[in-house]
Amino acid sequence: MTLADPFDVSLTAPRALGLEGGHNLRDLGGYRTRSGQRLKWGVLYRSGAISNLTESGQAELRARGIKAICDFRTPHERARVPMDWQGQEVGYHTSERGFSVGSLQSYIAQGGHPKGAMLAAMHDIYRNLPFEQEGSYRQLFRLLAQGRVPLLFNCSAGKDRTGLAAALILTALDVPFETIEHDYTLTNQAIDGLEQMMLADPGYASLSALARDEYMPLLDAHPEYLRLAFEAIEAKHGGVGTYLHDALGVGAAELASIRALLLED
Repeated sequence: MTLADPFDVSLTAPRALGLEGGHNLRDLGGYRTRSGQRLKWGVLYRSGAISNLTESGQAELRARGIKAICDFRTPHERARVPMDWQGQEVGYHTSERGFSVGSLQSYIAQGGHPKGAMLAAMHDIYRNLPFEQEGSYRQLFRLLAQGRVPLLFNCSAGKDRTGLAAALILTALDVPFETIEHDYTLTNQAIDGLEQMMLADPGYASLSALARDEYMPLLDAHPEYLRLAFEAIEAKHGGVGTYLHDALGVGAAELASIRALLLED
């Protein structure tokens, strides 16, 4: 099988966990590979920041047996909205990179954006994300190769840094690109919540001065963005497989371990 099967029930299966205080938190399970295997449910979760989970939301997430959390946010983002509830039983892995093009707040705070600048910015973000986030993605794949699952990975919105990470994992598992795009665009089901969250945050105050159609490219999970990231990887490394090997340290042994861990017949 080379294409995503339109009748594959995994494409319509409920994924959002709906935990109190969570945002864009969903299970990556069920997706089918080209060979017909499936990604196990309950082993990989992608999310926006999980700092605001209520006590019941935290308890429900703990009950899922999370062993590791990869937080792609910058130190500044984490300082503004700390994530400090997970306890010692969950490994909390962070990035110490001081700036990220995926941090929309940093870009928006600059102000003075001309018409069309938001869409152009998103294009630039996705051309740079694969290389800027190499350290975070290397750590993510290392944890997977070590069997540290169930694992959750997140950024602030769960859209850009997280969306590309999910796409790279699914690619490594040999999931068809049509399915990968489907998973990426599911973030748009949470777009209203993201918009409300950003408009209520003083850090995004300058958004209110823009017409909605001008700032929507920042919130939209558009397939074009993901394709730009993969084209940038292709241009620099010749393909995702080489990028995984050379930039992220995912060799044949690591790839075999990850597939054996995450897939089932």
